[in-house]
Amino acid sequence: MDVLVVDDSRTTLAFLGKKLEEWGHSVYLAPDGKEAWKIIISSPVEIIISDWMMPKMDGLELCRQVRNTDFGRYLYFILLTAKDKKSDLISGLKAGADDYISKPVDLEELRVRLEIAARVIRLEQKLNQKYNEIKKNYFQTIRMFINLIEIFDEEIGGHCRRVARLCLRIAKWKPEFPEKEYQNLEIAGLLHDVGMIGLPREILTKRKTEMNGEEIQLYRSHPVWGESILREIEFLRPVAKMVRSHHEQYNGRGFPDGLRGDELTIGVKILSAASIYDNLIYRGKVKLEDVPDHLYRFRGYQLDPEIADILLEINRENLEEETKKKYLAVALEDLKEGMVIARAVRRSNGALLIPQDTELTGYTIEKLKAYHRVGGIENKVLVYK
Repeated sequence: MDVLVVDDSRTTLAFLGKKLEEWGHSVYLAPDGKEAWKIIISSPVEIIISDWMMPKMDGLELCRQVRNTDFGRYLYFILLTAKDKKSDLISGLKAGADDYISKPVDLEELRVRLEIAARVIRLEQKLNQKYNEIKKNYFQTIRMFINLIEIFDEEIGGHCRRVARLCLRIAKWKPEFPEKEYQNLEIAGLLHDVGMIGLPREILTKRKTEMNGEEIQLYRSHPVWGESILREIEFLRPVAKMVRSHHEQYNGRGFPDGLRGDELTIGVKILSAASIYDNLIYRGKVKLEDVPDHLYRFRGYQLDPEIADILLEINRENLEEETKKKYLAVALEDLKEGMVIARAVRRSNGALLIPQDTELTGYTIEKLKAYHRVGGIENKVLVYK
């Protein structure tokens, strides 16, 4: 094992270091807690044997610092001390020490306690290995489902991937949504339409208004089918519940259960909103500048008002990003004939002044300047690059 010995007594440090090497351990030595900390953060230390009373940083403070840091592995901590009161023992254990050896050190006792420490470390390593195998299988299962969806229908697969990304983006605007739930939310976004693979293909190409009664019933069954597929896998059951509810609405008029308001979890509200937003843009072909009109109609109806407001902010960010890619914001005095308006120019009251895709002439440029002089429009307009 990789063992760090910390003691301000050079004699004790050299003696214990020599014995540990004789017992087959790799040994690091430090005269105080500060030097020990430098070794701990830069070396593969597994076991720490530390004196309690030391200058600069004592053993108790070193132990607390170790326990408050995530190393991605467990460090076994043994305190050495001449203190023998019950209250001292309790203080050491409360600080995070795993074991406690009184001075002067009995070598046979130390050797046995190191064997115990080694067993604990190896057990922790095995548990980590098992956990990593489970985690690997978990993500392989998720990828399998995603691939299945994309093989069934590439458009649905793309929708699911975009919804998963948007779910996380919305969640980060909600401080009350716990980070530990981000993974389940993302996976729910990736798999929310997995139940679609049970639908006849002809239904997928139709709008809801084009479906007959039987087709509507089939379409409305896909969240239930999605839940039934995922709940067979134990670690996906929390995700399965969200998948079942992704078509529920804030006003209670969704399906399959007609849940409403606070009956919907935050995760379900986010998932539903992300799916609606993506469908507006990619299936409905709604332009980003027109999305707010739809979101205002959905606010407090299909969508939770707070989530709708977050989507409005996200949409504004998307508009700004799109603008940077495709358009130039040009001051009125810099406009030239032949430039093409990329976004309709409207007066401050919303009335249309110059439509999108209008090619500028000397007359239209002067018209824009005149409206700006009376405070009717801003000083810049968007033109295509």
